[in-house]
Amino acid sequence: MTLTSRSELQDLTNRLCETARAYGIEVSTEKSKIMVNSTTKTSVDITIYGEKLEEVTSFNY
Repeated sequence: MTLTSRSELQDLTNRLCETARAYGIEVSTEKSKIMVNSTTKTSVDITIYGEKLEEVTSFNY
């Protein structure tokens, strides 16, 4: 699936949080991060519960 806009990504994030809450789960804004995969050095501001998520260039597993 390709996301074409910031609003689509924010909508998916909101739906994830709403569904998690319905099951009694809180999404941690401290542990949640976003990574943008773009050739144009695009940056996005995605929020959870009004708090901006940190943008990273890689994930460590």
